Amino acid sequence: MSATDTSTNVARLRMQALVTTWTFVGLVLAGFAWALGLQTSWWQRVLLALPVVVFAVLDARGVDALIDARVTATRALADLGWVQIPLAVAGGAWLVGFTAPVSTRLTLVCVLVLVAALFRVAPSAPAPSGGAR
Repeated sequence: MSATDTSTNVARLRMQALVTTWTFVGLVLAGFAWALGLQTSWWQRVLLALPVVVFAVLDARGVDALIDARVTATRALADLGWVQIPLAVAGGAWLVGFTAPVSTRLTLVCVLVLVAALFRVAPSAPAPSGGAR
């Protein structure tokens, strides 16, 4: 592999990390809006999504403050753990205009907490088929 191929791969990986991080941050933030039950029209949701796009573009251009912000955002997403996935899904739903009543949101939260609790207490590996040795 030549130096040009390596630098191209590094640039591609950097761009992939940049785009996925900022996209996921935007979806998780929109997920919080969905969880809070915020009601907005389509143009207001577009305006709320614009800062994430601007941050991604400026980050791609090498603005140091946004590179640091991306690193911090990545850590914050990692701290959210498994919760980031349902928040991102809810955020996508909110961005396309799907809203839910309070009872539906509370039911979803209860189901997620129950599933998380089950995963916490469930064994992480299947029992051996021949019994304990």
